[in-house]
Amino acid sequence: MSYKIKFGRWVIGFCAVLGSLVVLVVVTPISDFLAQPLRLEAQLRPADAIVVLGGGAFKDNLPSTSSVIRAVYGLSLFRSGYAPRVLLSGGRARPESGWEAAAMKSLLEGLGAPPKVLETEDRSTRTYGNAKESALMLRDRGMTRILLVSHPNHMLRAKKSFEKAGFTVYPAPIPWDRLPAKSVRPNLGRIGLMHNVLYEYAGLALYWWRGWL
Repeated sequence: MSYKIKFGRWVIGFCAVLGSLVVLVVVTPISDFLAQPLRLEAQLRPADAIVVLGGGAFKDNLPSTSSVIRAVYGLSLFRSGYAPRVLLSGGRARPESGWEAAAMKSLLEGLGAPPKVLETEDRSTRTYGNAKESALMLRDRGMTRILLVSHPNHMLRAKKSFEKAGFTVYPAPIPWDRLPAKSVRPNLGRIGLMHNVLYEYAGLALYWWRGWL
């Protein structure tokens, strides 16, 4: 059998397996099931500070949609009286991106947030760095109880990272991102969810291996 025929059969087999996996993800709630352990229940209670983890920024220092949602929710918690200060955490994750904390701060000031209650931490580029740098800014001032704002799928890794840094963490996942109702109806959104879920499990494994949790 020629090499071309063998290679062609391998490609066909690979595409068949890949297609089956895509159908499995789209039609079944397997991604929803895998996401459940990552999504911690909100524990909204008075804290020393609200820490908002950045979710990206554009090169012109406009916040990404994810950062906008997190920052606005953090501001709503501040206005509800949960904490007297808001720490916006996140630097420049990639050379082609913007500064997350500064972008969120500019957004919130435009929405009427008092500048004196907003602090920025712009040295971190990952969750471990968020926790480490936030600890340097807050713990020496006696701020150890925090409301932690991030995406629901990110909350387990974020909470464990900040607890490792010495904080008492009250999870505050953004409330507008919810899993779809369980059904066998096709939902293409599950592909993105599965990608995010696998990324988080890989992150948890890496952080555990490096001793960051």
